[in-house]
Amino acid sequence: MSKANVQRRVAVAAVALMAVGLAGCADEPGEGAAAVKGASSQRREPSLLVLSQDQLEQAVVDARDLPGVWVEEIGAGSQGPGNGVIFAVPRTNTQPTACAAVSAAVDGASSYAPVGSVQRTIGLKGRSAILTLVSYRSADAPRVIDELRTALRSCTGYQAGPTKATYEDVKAAGDLPQGEDGVALRLTLVMDPHDDALKVPVNVIVERHGSVVATYKAVSDDTHTPAIVPAALVDAQSKVLDVAAHSG
Repeated sequence: MSKANVQRRVAVAAVALMAVGLAGCADEPGEGAAAVKGASSQRREPSLLVLSQDQLEQAVVDARDLPGVWVEEIGAGSQGPGNGVIFAVPRTNTQPTACAAVSAAVDGASSYAPVGSVQRTIGLKGRSAILTLVSYRSADAPRVIDELRTALRSCTGYQAGPTKATYEDVKAAGDLPQGEDGVALRLTLVMDPHDDALKVPVNVIVERHGSVVATYKAVSDDTHTPAIVPAALVDAQSKVLDVAAHSG
């Protein structure tokens, strides 16, 4: 296959990956929210400042925080493009269910019902990522990271959503210094998992700042090159969220 054809297929894969994320997060919100209610009562967590939908929208990094950054709204939320698009995801959306927390995290979601959410395409110096910010109840936010870290101990691959998107080579990439807690992971999206399958590298960084969980997802435009989330973007967005999470 020529390099041009591979690049075109990777571009299509990147668009498909974004579509899978948006569709998967909105699937069966009622079931996920019901599961969350029971889980939230299992243990007590320190009370955290819970950001509203409006506060979350104001917390998205912009050129004042990071010169040269560009931000685009995506999705179709009830409160505007890219706003309110994330829902609790039922474990049954993923096979095997042991990978449910990983699958949800790749889409910027979890099994817990959000208080508010935003999703944006965001970029810097030729690199781009999908940024998802989700505000949770104070007891739920730490559990999102805990469950993701636990799932990464055994999850190596899975299928998710109605389209049965296939991921393999799931690997934790270490904890992160930003935020109060965080996890990075790498995995591969398999397009047309039959003959001549296209395998697209994906990088996901998940960090918690108080009650807000920030997810950064990057897709490589070359099947042989790892996906990279711009470090400057993570640093700048983390500073904005740290201020928002501990103000008021």
